[in-house]
Amino acid sequence: MTGLANTLRDEGALDESECFIDATFASAKGGGDEICPAKRGKGLEIMEIVDRHGLPLAVGTHAVNHHEVTLVQVSFDFHLIEAKPENLIGDRA
Repeated sequence: MTGLANTLRDEGALDESECFIDATFASAKGGGDEICPAKRGKGLEIMEIVDRHGLPLAVGTHAVNHHEVTLVQVSFDFHLIEAKPENLIGDRA
């Protein structure tokens, strides 16, 4: 995946100059590793970084007992391209 993402970047199909990051809650009623209770029940958080065209550059899952701000740096562990975004835009959370 990393090789493909870097090839797309070299061909101009990926634009990492402006990227967006957000997370969503996914219910996991059955439990399991990395599943923890939250206000909305048991689940996990899916965090994704996309380029300005919506193409995913990083996707990761995390326990919901961590705040989104602490997961931003962890998301870069799953980053598909070598270059980091010039601007990373997220919501207030």
